Amino acid sequence: MPAVTLLRFALPMVAGAACAWWIDRSTATRGLLPPGFADAEWGDLRRLVAMILLAVVLWFGVFAAIGQIGLPSSIDEIDFERLSPLNLFVMHAILVGTLAAWMLLGYWRCGHDAGSVVLSQLGLRTRTGQSVPVELGIGLGAGVVLWGGVLFIVLVAALLLAAASGFENIPAEAPRMVLWMGSLPVLLRLMVSLSAGVVEEVFFRGFLMPRAGFVTSNVLFVLAHLSYEQPFMLLGVALLSVGFSYLTIWRGNIWPAIAAHFLFDAIQLLILVPSAAGAAGG
Repeated sequence: MPAVTLLRFALPMVAGAACAWWIDRSTATRGLLPPGFADAEWGDLRRLVAMILLAVVLWFGVFAAIGQIGLPSSIDEIDFERLSPLNLFVMHAILVGTLAAWMLLGYWRCGHDAGSVVLSQLGLRTRTGQSVPVELGIGLGAGVVLWGGVLFIVLVAALLLAAASGFENIPAEAPRMVLWMGSLPVLLRLMVSLSAGVVEEVFFRGFLMPRAGFVTSNVLFVLAHLSYEQPFMLLGVALLSVGFSYLTIWRGNIWPAIAAHFLFDAIQLLILVPSAAGAAGG
């Protein structure tokens, strides 16, 4: 294996392991270390396995795309006509499995109620006086504001770049992956939007943000979307991530962020992307 190829493979792996180690230490510092990692039988082994699982997920789901920077886009090699839509849910399924394993390793046979643990540890527990339907409604309203604000900022950024260096530097179309997603059946697009809203918010806002902190969780969220391969889309992702994080801090739970995330993705996949593809003759 050429040295450069090995380096591109090894660096994301090392980054994932280092980040998982730091998150584990930060979890302990913030008083969020599960009892199964310290007090239960085989606690050290449980903690090690949980850290390895997190490192692998961060390696493949977050840092792997960094190793591809500067290389020809691998998306161009994908045959979207033969690609199964189920592939869109693979990473989300891995995230769910990782969180389930983390919770089992951390709380199994430690005298905790499973339902209470999941709600409290993943940001799904509402405060006194709050209700899930109301929180979702707040999230939908915030999602509309976020969608308009992000769209405006990205448009202004694009116009400023065009004024400075010419319109040829502005991407002419959405990535092929996004266009393909926009061509899927409506129900499937809704399922993708809902899966992204729930799973990504639970992982990045509910699980990571309390343990890794505001900055780290948002950076990891942006890196996880690096495969979009367009700076303006990544700018939008970064703005949305910060918006979802502040929404979570404000309400003290992730339900509004879930609703806002779902709404944004649904608008993109159901309206904007198909409209753009139609206008371009796609």
